[in-house]
Amino acid sequence: MAAWRRPHRTDTSLPLSASVSRPAAQINRKLGAHCCRRLREEAACRTHAPHRGAEEPSLERRITGWLRADREMALTWGLLLLALQAPWGQWVTGAEETIPLKTLRCYNNYTSRIVCRWADTEDALRLLNLTLHRRVNGDLPQPVSCELSEDMSSGDCPAHQCVHRKCLIPYQEFALADHDYYFFQPDRPLGIQLLVPLTQHVQPPPPKDPQISKTGDHFLLTWSVALGDPQTPWLSQGDLEFEVVYRRLSDSWEEATSLYSRSSPAVLGAELLVPGSTYVARVRTRLAPSSRFSGRPSRWSPEILWDSQPGDEAQPRNLQCVFDGAHTLGCSWEVRSPVTSSVSFGLFYASSPEAQEEECAPVLKEELSGLYTRLRCQIPVPNPGARGLYVVSVRPRREGRFIKSSDNIQMERPTLKVTKDGDSYSLRWQVEKMYYTHLGQTFEVQYRRDAEKWEDSKRETLQNAHSMALPALEPSTQYWARVRVRPTPGVYNGIWSEWSEAASWTTEWVLPTWVLPIVLVLVTLLLLLALRFCGVYGYRLNRKWKEKIPNPGKSHLFQNGGAGLGPPPSLWAAPSRSPPAQGPWDSQFPELER
Repeated sequence: MAAWRRPHRTDTSLPLSASVSRPAAQINRKLGAHCCRRLREEAACRTHAPHRGAEEPSLERRITGWLRADREMALTWGLLLLALQAPWGQWVTGAEETIPLKTLRCYNNYTSRIVCRWADTEDALRLLNLTLHRRVNGDLPQPVSCELSEDMSSGDCPAHQCVHRKCLIPYQEFALADHDYYFFQPDRPLGIQLLVPLTQHVQPPPPKDPQISKTGDHFLLTWSVALGDPQTPWLSQGDLEFEVVYRRLSDSWEEATSLYSRSSPAVLGAELLVPGSTYVARVRTRLAPSSRFSGRPSRWSPEILWDSQPGDEAQPRNLQCVFDGAHTLGCSWEVRSPVTSSVSFGLFYASSPEAQEEECAPVLKEELSGLYTRLRCQIPVPNPGARGLYVVSVRPRREGRFIKSSDNIQMERPTLKVTKDGDSYSLRWQVEKMYYTHLGQTFEVQYRRDAEKWEDSKRETLQNAHSMALPALEPSTQYWARVRVRPTPGVYNGIWSEWSEAASWTTEWVLPTWVLPIVLVLVTLLLLLALRFCGVYGYRLNRKWKEKIPNPGKSHLFQNGGAGLGPPPSLWAAPSRSPPAQGPWDSQFPELER
């Protein structure tokens, strides 16, 4: 195929030769032959014709003139060849171009040399080496010597790590008619060959359009196969069989079940499917063992989904057992995960229908991705040859626990009442009468204020008592109390009963003891102030009363007209110099004496 690749041209003066590969090369060869004929004819003419003395044009100019004259004809032939190669040209160019060809760039100075640059990946160079070859027209290809280069001008390498090469080709015979063709060749022969007998390499067509339908208690899986395909005209229905593979959606294809059918449809009975599950199936075509052909199976058909028949979701399902061929029979089954938390299933087996049944242990659990739990157990097989038929079943295990009655007593909750005894309060309770009167009872009493929680309440523990006097409580405060009972630990044991209904009461108001001394002090002070005030006020009234009593010393009669009637003035004046008599209640309030 490399011979049909589009060549790389350094001279772009001929677009026709640059756009075609082998057909263009043929045109160029014809043009070259035509030019040679013209040259031979001119040489013959110069031999017999006289010399005209004019300077003859150069060889290149003459060739250019001939090509210009024949360009129209060459273009017509080139377009015709392009039209002819169009149908297969698309198929050829559809192949992916290699990295060395993508990066190959060749330029020349049209005088003495050609410089080519290309690149390849490091991964490819570890496996093989490529050599660049150049072929001019129909000559033999010649290898080109290349060396490593740091120059990246060979083009953008599409790979991550590329090794760049630079090649120098000495060449001087440049011509318009030259067609340079470059290609790469591995350092050693590469290839593979296979003899293909058609009857031994048959791959039948895959099934199409799989469909699932329910009929009664089973499902029908149908499909179709195009036996009339032109690629396999000699295959018949007798040469084919079909492999049907189905599994639950939560399983893998490695865990799928296979069945073989000679034709469509395939019957999937209810006993083959787990109730309440979603299944997926696919089909492929195989060559029947009786067929004269051999080969490989077809591709798988498209997958199809369906839901199996509904069932009791609490039932264990999908019981499967596999013998390892030695000494172990491995069994597994599935149960809905919520059921496993309530019911414990066990695997029971018997080595024959007449043998005694045994239970398999231990049972291992495996959480599945869906709503089910898979359980596994390994059954030992001591003598596989003598015992070939095992009876295996899954059912709930009979599990229980012993509970001793005398150690698990919970008495009925007591009945609580609150009574007031004078200035104090008492709690009284009653319990249900026990059949055994010698059974000791322990009571726990809690009481608290209304603003507190039961966790912060006061606790009292009593034995064989039915009342309790409460200590001094705060006045005008609401209280709550409750009580519970249990057997006194010893011969009989148990747990606390439920709390009795909480009883509530409010204490009466009582004068606090610290208030009385304060009141006495205040009353005493008030009495002292009252006595003081009364003494001062009485003294004032007494003084005013005395002032209203007639006093001869103050009478004008004795002071003016009765000088001889009274005592000497000195006697009257003496008492007036002395301060007035005061009693023990001296006035401390001057404003009252005015």
